[in-house]
Amino acid sequence: MFKALRALSEGWRFHITGIRFGFSHSSFLALSLLPFFITLSLYVFGFYVFTLYADDILGMVWHFESGESSRYVGWLYWAYTHLVKFIFYLTFLVVMFYTFMVLSNILASPVYDHIITKYERLPDYTTRPVEAPSPAKGILTVIKEEVKKAVLILVVPLPLIFVPLVGPLLGFVVASVFIAWDYVDFSLSRDCPLLRDRIKAIWRYKFMLFGFGCPLLIPFFGLLIMPFAILGSTNLYFDKMKEGPRIKK
Repeated sequence: MFKALRALSEGWRFHITGIRFGFSHSSFLALSLLPFFITLSLYVFGFYVFTLYADDILGMVWHFESGESSRYVGWLYWAYTHLVKFIFYLTFLVVMFYTFMVLSNILASPVYDHIITKYERLPDYTTRPVEAPSPAKGILTVIKEEVKKAVLILVVPLPLIFVPLVGPLLGFVVASVFIAWDYVDFSLSRDCPLLRDRIKAIWRYKFMLFGFGCPLLIPFFGLLIMPFAILGSTNLYFDKMKEGPRIKK
């Protein structure tokens, strides 16, 4: 139990590490800002479209005519419009933000791959007793691998949100681990090309990845720390996961 809590705490602290790293390495920060602006543009556009049709969607579920119903029904409808609307907006914001973050990572995957290559060439990294840096991958290869992984990341967590009672919490936990995997995998895939090997590594560090991914799924706050997410996840991998005895090259 304490080991899991310690790993969770270490996970979210790597966001602080990524922020410090970004401000001390301006070239890395400039590269990591590109996915942020892509996600921000998608998020603002998606939220605008959602606000245009949200009330119409709620009206399709329950349309209320004030002159034809009792005041008790009116109170119930008032509770419906406020409570259900809040839950509806919050759920859609989380789902939309998660989806757009995965999509932006696909579009920015060549940039992220370049960031990992630059990180491997840093003096602090090359002094460690590891192999020579991996060569950069082709842009089409990187994007193709990201699309395959994104399908898995989107298919598994999102349906869990709609499971009664425990579904939203379970979906949030799984989505947090998966979105952390989405960032860590840019480094992990170099040492573990096979998807099944990467899944084993993710399961081994699931609590740490949950701690890292959880803040990213908080609407608006996740946008603030997103430019540093790739930097924090890269530090997380090389400091914690790569040096693990069971992660094989």
